[in-house]
Amino acid sequence: MNQDNTRIISEGMASRLLPLGYELLPGVSEVYELELAYLESRLLNKEEILRNGAYFTCVDNRYTQHYLMCKGEPIKLPQYSSSRLKSFFQINQFKTGYATHGLFPYRGKFHPQMIKALINIMGLKRGDLILDPMMGSGTTLIEARLMGVRSIGIDTSPFCRFMTQVKLDGLTIPLETIKNAINDFKVIYNCFALKNESKLPEDYSPPSIYNFLLLAYLDSVGYSERSQKKSHLEQFKAIIERYVFVVEKIQQSIIGTENELAEAVAIEGDARCLTMDDHSIDGILFSPPYSFAIDYLKNDSYHLSYLGVDIKQLQEKMVGLHGHTFREKFDLYLKDMKTILAECSRVLRKGKFCTVIIGTNENQLSKILKKPVEKIKGLDEIIIELGNLFGLKLVRKIERQITGIANTMRTESILLLQKD
Repeated sequence: MNQDNTRIISEGMASRLLPLGYELLPGVSEVYELELAYLESRLLNKEEILRNGAYFTCVDNRYTQHYLMCKGEPIKLPQYSSSRLKSFFQINQFKTGYATHGLFPYRGKFHPQMIKALINIMGLKRGDLILDPMMGSGTTLIEARLMGVRSIGIDTSPFCRFMTQVKLDGLTIPLETIKNAINDFKVIYNCFALKNESKLPEDYSPPSIYNFLLLAYLDSVGYSERSQKKSHLEQFKAIIERYVFVVEKIQQSIIGTENELAEAVAIEGDARCLTMDDHSIDGILFSPPYSFAIDYLKNDSYHLSYLGVDIKQLQEKMVGLHGHTFREKFDLYLKDMKTILAECSRVLRKGKFCTVIIGTNENQLSKILKKPVEKIKGLDEIIIELGNLFGLKLVRKIERQITGIANTMRTESILLLQKD
């Protein structure tokens, strides 16, 4: 083997892909991650990487804010948690679960690290305004707030708005008060279990604290249904402890920069009828619901009922869920997505990006449309075509493998559409 071959092998790919002095985070291994890291390194200067970069441990031996935010114990798990679950959070320490994303395990949630990178790649800077018209668990808003980018999130589901607000509030919630809740867990549990919130101690009555504890209670319901290792009361205590750990960790990591948190507004509303003015948004980032893979209403039925929501009425409003037959739901889904993309184009400034992250499953669509798989257009192709109708032109398509629901949707496309 000649010296050139030896040199190439010893250098590896990163030295060719990235500028000198840029060190990738552990676990950055998938092709889409390397591409996003490469784009960050090309589009951001060193100070921007240090403050808001998603995929780097350090630049010129200076640690990035993302690394400092995520380092240490990734999340507080119950002692009886499986080794597989513990391993998942160790492996994905820098991808998900950090900040307040770890409050409530919502299905179909973005990888926050990926969202941070996309906000950077879309060219959004401090003070700019980003919109997520289908915010789900609020990942875009939390990342934007930490990055100093103003944000608006909209969702039809009252539970999604509630959950997102709790996560946003968690960045600044009074820490000592919620620590005290660990000792008062029995009283708090009984208040929520009996729906007798008037008996809740006064210290827990401020909305941010009350909602924080209520989300922990609703979270504990799901855990108690899935596991018999602890009673519901014990599950509630364990989840409050985990929530306090999550909040304390992120608050400690942003000490001294609290004033740099950007405004974030979570709204219950309809993506098909946005209330923003024309050309008022600097960037849009969202994922349409995986309506053919996840029944969001079924998953959230207890939480929605507890909040007093009429689930049947909500179903008629939700994109991808209204309609009777699968074919009717699909046709209405396409109609709704056309309206949503038209609205996105209307409120987006010229030259700015509307990024859509969408999974697809040709096998399932083949059954719905009664066509061979090879004649089926993926949802990504459909979104690209619909975007074109409203001046949203595809600049880049990046594919990633879906691991959480791989049996239903195997790939997910990141579509960077630019308004021309």
